[in-house]
Amino acid sequence: MESQLDRRTNNFDLLRLVAAWFVLFSHCYPLTGQPVLDPFARYTGIDTLGGIGVSIFFVLSGYLVTNSLERSSSVFSFAKKRVFRIFPALAVVTVYCAFWLGPIITTLPLETYLKHPQTFAYLWNISAWKIQYALPGVFATNPLPGVVNGSLWSLPYEINCYLALTALWVLPIPRRVAVTGAVIVLGFILYSMPPIPPANSHEKYLSLNAVKLGLFFFVGAWFGMWRTKVRPTLWLGAMLVGVSLAISPSNVQTAVFVFGFAVFVLALGGRPGLLPRLPEKMGDWSYGLFLYGFPVQQVLAMFGLANAGIAVFAMASTAISLAFAGLSWFWVEKPALARSGR
Repeated sequence: MESQLDRRTNNFDLLRLVAAWFVLFSHCYPLTGQPVLDPFARYTGIDTLGGIGVSIFFVLSGYLVTNSLERSSSVFSFAKKRVFRIFPALAVVTVYCAFWLGPIITTLPLETYLKHPQTFAYLWNISAWKIQYALPGVFATNPLPGVVNGSLWSLPYEINCYLALTALWVLPIPRRVAVTGAVIVLGFILYSMPPIPPANSHEKYLSLNAVKLGLFFFVGAWFGMWRTKVRPTLWLGAMLVGVSLAISPSNVQTAVFVFGFAVFVLALGGRPGLLPRLPEKMGDWSYGLFLYGFPVQQVLAMFGLANAGIAVFAMASTAISLAFAGLSWFWVEKPALARSGR
């Protein structure tokens, strides 16, 4: 895997773009008022397709971020790279929604909208920590009312994973041991957690989502740490995913799926030739697609495209969101990354 960290030979950019589209497509169902979940959720019962997309992000993030931390000259240098990757594009989409999109489509008078506490509370989204979903009078009559950008829910989990990895990095123990310990502990917690629902006291402090996404991240981190000695294999990942689909719904099923799917994604991403390659000059549009997909879909739903059927809604929202993703990459993300090394 060491030789496949070069983005010109791996499939990670394509997998991330596909993951972002999975999130967009899965959101087509609630955003058009469909009474059912997406087909993947209905037929497997494991997760929604959007959840699968987020899982792909976390596995690849664990793998690539660990390598970034390993190659950074210091923890500060690593943190700076993460800041320049996550926050500029997030700040732009947050301000765009609050002070351009919101004033145009709100049902409130402009002065009332600009003075409303929700408008400025929405800027907390720039922190990627305290996510706010509503803007006053925006999308109030949509099939999924009052949510401007529902995709942002996973960002605090991502930031927590970065912090946890950094904390393990500075412990006075071998780093491979620390990351292996994190995988074991998270796997045990996932296995032993009481069923959710019904709600239980554990959920207040450590949610199932936090444990599951953390485990995806740290399985990716584990392969990143051991990449010179251990290579994930497609057959093992596919076998574990198949086993998880065959057993009854439980935390055991979830744990088996997490390990199997993480191995499958890393094996698929690290083997050149298995998937078509994106043009190198295109860059990485996945984050922009993730950030802009939901508000674009809400605007389309507001103008009646929710009644055109899932196929038409998905194609229109994909095309427009990709346009925003491309602008975000070339105008915001790529320049920010260029500055991160200075």
